[in-house]
Amino acid sequence: MIKNIIFDLGGVLLDIDLIHCMKQVQALGVDFDSLSRQTAPPPDNVSKQKMAVMGEGIVATGTTHLYQIGEISTTDFIGGIQRLCRQGTTYQQVLDAWNTCCIDIPQYRLNNVMRLRRQGYRTYMLSNTNDAHWQDIVKRCFGSIEEVNKYFDHVFLSQEMHLAKPNYDIYIEMLKEIGADAFECLFIDDSTQNVQAAAALGFNTIHAEVSKTCGGKVVTPPVTEWIDEVDKMLAQCLC
Repeated sequence: MIKNIIFDLGGVLLDIDLIHCMKQVQALGVDFDSLSRQTAPPPDNVSKQKMAVMGEGIVATGTTHLYQIGEISTTDFIGGIQRLCRQGTTYQQVLDAWNTCCIDIPQYRLNNVMRLRRQGYRTYMLSNTNDAHWQDIVKRCFGSIEEVNKYFDHVFLSQEMHLAKPNYDIYIEMLKEIGADAFECLFIDDSTQNVQAAAALGFNTIHAEVSKTCGGKVVTPPVTEWIDEVDKMLAQCLC
C-alpha cells in the first residue's frame, strides 16, 4: 500500500529550461563545456558517486556536479564561472544567468500536492539541486521555507545529502530518514535514469512528462499531468 509520495522538483513541480540557462551563461562569454571540465580531482568519496542528473539527457559533471552535491560553495562556484566570463562581468550577472533555468511552479501543482496530503499521504521532495537554485526557488515560488514545509513532510536535497540521483544511496538514505520501505512509496521524476534507479530498489514510479519550454518560458504544458497518473495508481492500490 502506498503511504508516501515523493516528488522530484525540476521538471515535475518546477518548470525548467536548462538549455536557456546554458545560453545565458554562454552569452557572458563562457564555454559551458569548459565549466564542466574545470575542476580539481574530487575526493575519493565524491569520485565514486554517479554524476547528478539535472534533466532528461543532461548530466552534471566537473564543478557543476560538485556544486550539485554540496562539495563547493555558491561563492566558489559562481566566482569560478565569473573568472571564465568576459572582463567586467559581475558576480550578480553570473548568478542571475545561472538561475534562469528556474521558471516557475504553477500553483495547481502545489494544490495537488496539498490535496494528497489532506487525503492522508505523506509527501516529500527529492531533488538534485544546488544552493543558488534552491534559494531562488524558495523566494520566488514559495516566499519562505515555512511555506515549503506546508506542502512537504521533508525536503531532501542533493546539496545537503552530498549524494545525487540516480545513485542508489540517495534513495536508501531517504528511506531510512522517513522510516519507510520502498514498496510503500510512489516516486515521481522526469528523468528516465532516476526513475529506473528507484524502480530497481522497489519503488512504485511514475515517469513524468515535462512542459515544453523555449527562451525561459513554457511553450506547451504536459499533455498528461503527473497528477492524473498519481490518482490512477492510487485508485488501483485501493482496489
